[in-house]
Parts: sequence; C-alpha cells; structure tokens
Amino acid sequence: MQANVVGGENYRFHVGDQVRIKQENPVGNPRTPKHIRGKKGVIVALHGVIPNPQDHRGLYSPLYTVLFDVKEIFGGSSHDKLRVDVHEEWLEAE
Repeated sequence: MQANVVGGENYRFHVGDQVRIKQENPVGNPRTPKHIRGKKGVIVALHGVIPNPQDHRGLYSPLYTVLFDVKEIFGGSSHDKLRVDVHEEWLEAE
C-alpha cells in the first residue's frame, strides 16, 4: 500500500480505503466511540496531523473521517450513513 502524502507528511491510509476500528478498551479518554469499535468503514477524508489541546505534549496521530453504514453499527436495514473522525492509531486495514 502506498502512503498518502499531504503537506509533506506521509499517511498510512488513502481516501477510499476500507478500514476496521480496533476493538480496544484503553483507560482514560480514547476519543473513539465504543459503538464504532470493531466496525468496518471507508476513509472519506484525511485531515492530517493536528495539535493535542488536552495535554500539549505534541501532536495527535493523523485524523481521518470514516464513513459507516448505520446498519453495520446498530443493525437493522437502514440505508443511513454515519461519519466519524478517527485517529490513525485506531485504524486497521480491512
């Protein structure tokens, strides 16, 4: 897989890549909603690396917008979509 290059930075995923959100339960505020953990989605945007306003210890890992089918998350037969911003450390290639 070739990495994205945006603003001189390399990123692991491309828009259009299918990903799965890691199924982890870390201590503290992981900034990733529980209801999307373990679910599959598609990268629809790359926002790059952003500052960490919480502890000012540097930068977060790259931020992506992932598009999910609502039925993948909540079941049922809905055709609705859900967009969630997720940091790269939570993403696995599908």
